[in-house]
Amino acid sequence: MNDTLKIEDLSKTFGRKKVLQRLNLSLEKGKVCGLLGLNGEGKTTLIRILLGVIPRDAGRVIYDGQPVKFADAAYKRTIGYIAEENIFYGRMTVRELLRFNAAFYPSWSGRKAEDYLGRFGLAGRDRIRTLSRGQKLKLGCVVALAASPGLLLLDDPTSGLDVPTRQDFLRNIIREITEGGTTVLFASHQVHELEKVIDRLAILHGGRLVLDVDYEDFRSKIKKVSLAVTPEKLEKVKVEGIVSQRSSTDGCELIVYPWNEKKEKTLAAVSHTPIETSVPSLEEIFVGYVS
Repeated sequence: MNDTLKIEDLSKTFGRKKVLQRLNLSLEKGKVCGLLGLNGEGKTTLIRILLGVIPRDAGRVIYDGQPVKFADAAYKRTIGYIAEENIFYGRMTVRELLRFNAAFYPSWSGRKAEDYLGRFGLAGRDRIRTLSRGQKLKLGCVVALAASPGLLLLDDPTSGLDVPTRQDFLRNIIREITEGGTTVLFASHQVHELEKVIDRLAILHGGRLVLDVDYEDFRSKIKKVSLAVTPEKLEKVKVEGIVSQRSSTDGCELIVYPWNEKKEKTLAAVSHTPIETSVPSLEEIFVGYVS
C-alpha cells in the first residue's frame, strides 16, 4: 500500500485531559479519509500536530516515507490546510496574498490560483479586510489548492461556504485533486457532507479511534435491522457486533456490524414478524459508535 501519511501510537495530553491516546492511522495516496468526532474529541488537535503547530507527547508521524519531527519545516511546503476560520493580512489584496504564499510552496501553480479565483467568484484587487467570512473561506481554499499539496488537511472547512460553492467543493474539487494524487484528511462533525466523498472512515471518540475501515467494504457489511421483539427478549439472544440498539413502537431497531447469515437467522428466530434490513446512513453509523 502506498501511504502518504502514517500515524503511529500518537498521544497528546492537555493537563489531566487525555485528548489523543495511542492513535494509529494510515492515509493512502489519492484517497479521502473522513475523520468524524464530536466537538472537543481531538480532531483539530490532531491536525495541529500534523501541521507542526503543537508537539505530540508520544508516537511517530511518517509523511511521504520520512519521520517528521516537531521542528521540521520542509515537509510543510507540500501540505495544504483549509480551516473553518482563516486569518489573513487584512491590508493585502487577494492577489498580493497569493503572491506572498507562492514563495513558500515549490509546487505553487499561478494558473490554478487564477482558475480558482474565477471559480469561487473572487476579485484579485479586493482588500482582504473587505471580504466576508465566506469569501475569506473561499480565499483559504484558493491558497491551499494552488499549492498543489501532496496532503490536504480539512478542518470543518465548508460550514461558511454558500450552497453552490460547497456542492462544487464536495462533488467536484475533491474528486479532481485526488485524481491528481492528493491525499485528503477531512475532519468534520458535519456527517452528511462526508457520505459521498470518503474512501476511508475513521471515528474518534474518547481519545481513541473506535472505527477505522474502508468505507465501501464497511457499508457492504453493516446493516440496520428492524425486528418485532421486546428489548428484554433480545437481551437473552447472543448476537455479537450490535453497534446500537433502540426501542421502536413495533419492537427494536439495531445496527449490526459485521452482518452475516448466522446473525440473520438468530434474530429472525425470535422476531414475531419477518425482520427488515437496510444500510444505515453515515449519520446513523456515527451516532451508533459515539452514543
